Amino acid sequence: MGCAGIENVYTPHLDQLAIEGTRFTNGIANTPSCAPMRASLMTGHHTISHGVYNNELQVRLDTSTFAGTLTEAGFKCGMIGKWHIDGGSRHQFTPPGKRRLGFDDYWAVANCTHSYMDSFYYENNNPDPIFIKGYEPIHQANLACQFIEEKSKSDDPFFLVWAPGTPHDPFLEQPQKNLDQYPINEIEFMDSNSCYVPQEINRAKREILSGYYAHITALDEQIGRVLKKLNDCQLSENTIIIFSADHGDMLGNKGAYFKSQPWRESTGVPLIFKWPGHIPENRITDSPFSLIEMMPSVLSLVGVDIPSDTQGDDLSELILGDETAAPDSVYINFAPNVHVIPEPPFRGVITRTHTYAETLEGPWLLYDNIKDPFQKTNLISWKNASDPQIIKLQLEYHSKVKYWLDRTNDAFEDGDVINDKYQPGHIGGVLPQQKNENFIQKRSEFNLRNKVSKPEV
Repeated sequence: MGCAGIENVYTPHLDQLAIEGTRFTNGIANTPSCAPMRASLMTGHHTISHGVYNNELQVRLDTSTFAGTLTEAGFKCGMIGKWHIDGGSRHQFTPPGKRRLGFDDYWAVANCTHSYMDSFYYENNNPDPIFIKGYEPIHQANLACQFIEEKSKSDDPFFLVWAPGTPHDPFLEQPQKNLDQYPINEIEFMDSNSCYVPQEINRAKREILSGYYAHITALDEQIGRVLKKLNDCQLSENTIIIFSADHGDMLGNKGAYFKSQPWRESTGVPLIFKWPGHIPENRITDSPFSLIEMMPSVLSLVGVDIPSDTQGDDLSELILGDETAAPDSVYINFAPNVHVIPEPPFRGVITRTHTYAETLEGPWLLYDNIKDPFQKTNLISWKNASDPQIIKLQLEYHSKVKYWLDRTNDAFEDGDVINDKYQPGHIGGVLPQQKNENFIQKRSEFNLRNKVSKPEV
């Protein structure tokens, strides 16, 4: 975000939201991957409990859930956008009932799609897909505005989750006018992205960043529309607004790509809370706040009892301004061994000051995020092998990881064992994507009617 002051990206509406609320500079995705983190957000359970170790797995249906708890408390719960925790085909219809995890009032969802100019969703009880013409976030913002306007006519409290697919790759899947805002030759790399690479790779990295920033700015514009609708409906003063993401992306930093890795680019997520008169305005805190804490903390803020099986911690007092309520550390992890992620499965922690991760072979990464914010110097190296201060620090952080392993009942199994046990039929740690014949037929009929030549990818 522009307000973070690190990258040259234009986000005026998010910047204003940060001024009007509290921004966490240490927002953390515990398991920095799409489906695992989404399942944690929706259930308040860690990966090993909800069972979504990797994409294409279905979340357990016998736990308490965020929307389910709020529905029982009288909230009208709506879900718009990407779901990705129903297993099966990415194109399948999720029927009403347990598989919607409590989003019983409004449903405009695709299990998963990354075709932002040729997207789709299922609405409420209709098992036939609705195909979107144009840029997906614009249509989703329209739906969010309609939901807000409808709820403004009632005194019932509401809970809306809008989960756009962007700025996830494919980064160039958007209107050209978006991309024109970030000319490739004007893209600047961060310090952690400045290692020497051949010119053709440098250009590819610039294309990725151009598309990434363009997605973000375009999304910011749609967020502005939704915030304006809240204000126009006179709901802004009594609505808690939260902005975050399910994971980051390496984007070529340190020569790495994708997610599921312990570095800040992957685990770090934007995190802003706004609630006028309750959450401090224009506050910036470096307290770690991981997404597993979202469900219990928000339930507490709105005065709803936290289910006894919830595994995240209630950090509502921290959100409201009490820095003494900050956690000592938050847990990060990625369990399976995935062929497109060259780094090994890991377990680790993040604190206000450090990031630490270890593999089954032992200590792997330790960064001082205060002195080394771009994480360029790994303190676990042969140079520091006999440094007593580094050894002491590493052992301290190992004990923090041990605490989280015990607390989450994580046996820290080998990544290939995880794959075989929880992802039967996987190929290189990834489950093959399943076809959905009904979707294929409906897509073909839509394309014929509208003379669309682009096939569904």
